[in-house]
Amino acid sequence: MNDASTALDRLAEQFLAYKRALGRKYKTGEYYLKAFLTYANSNNPTAQIPTRELVSGWCAGAVGNPGCLYNMACVIREFSRYLGMSGYDNAYILPPKRGARLEPHLPHFFESAEIKAFFEHCDKIQKRGEWPGRELVIPAIFRLLYCCGLRCREARMLLYNDVCLDGKHIDIKASKGCSRRIFISDELAEVLKRYDKRMSRIIPDRAYFFPRNQREPYKESFIPVNFNRIWRGALPHFHSPIKPRAFDFRHHFAYANLNRWAEQGKDVNVMLAFLMRYMGHANIQSTLYYFHFVPEYFGAFAQKAQALESLVPEVPHEEQD
Repeated sequence: MNDASTALDRLAEQFLAYKRALGRKYKTGEYYLKAFLTYANSNNPTAQIPTRELVSGWCAGAVGNPGCLYNMACVIREFSRYLGMSGYDNAYILPPKRGARLEPHLPHFFESAEIKAFFEHCDKIQKRGEWPGRELVIPAIFRLLYCCGLRCREARMLLYNDVCLDGKHIDIKASKGCSRRIFISDELAEVLKRYDKRMSRIIPDRAYFFPRNQREPYKESFIPVNFNRIWRGALPHFHSPIKPRAFDFRHHFAYANLNRWAEQGKDVNVMLAFLMRYMGHANIQSTLYYFHFVPEYFGAFAQKAQALESLVPEVPHEEQD
């Protein structure tokens, strides 16, 4: 800490150290906390704690941007609560009702032609000398996301030793506090075996299944940046108020299973427990989130997805923890 730092700066550093001691990276929180410090030091450089005026003034700058305001409110509320536990009783804690209500991002429902065009373009990725094997990683990782509904981080951080292609299963370790084993289809296992064989020649003894180099995975931006690039290349004339994202493959996976079960006459309420475990949800409420969009779109989506559902594995009943 330099001599020019304020009392608020020093408290913020203590708070960040506290978060990291708990094993949290807290990168997003640090970003918003530093933004608050910049605002506070410009408007009240002698402030010793977050005041109501500073917090309200800072949050007012994000009105109209609910996602940003939601993050700001969460971070400043956590910071003030930490200060309260540390003896700073006058730190202003933003009431929960004052925070923005974070509206869910509406998913894009992929049509068969869109998915076909996406993967055709995906398979045309060219080599780049600075990233050996990148042209192999991109088609394989997006097929895994599409077929298994993984979170983007789960696929990106997948360790090599956690993939058993002969046994057709993948172990997802401690994602969102919930480790699990998922089973994959024969078709996907063969795709990943071909990928693994070629990638092992380029980067032998790699730590990650989808490696940036021998010991490191790709960075967080790798999947969304490449998804957007491939989508624009595959569907240059696509127009929609809903911007497709790589995460929407996870929605697609959930609905493909829900549609299949409904068509087979299975009790969807009973099958939700299997879907919850496969997707790595800590509770059934997280799985029920997908029903927010089902009532008005279920039939249309079933018809659109039908041609591609055979590629998406059914959540197995015999899945074990």
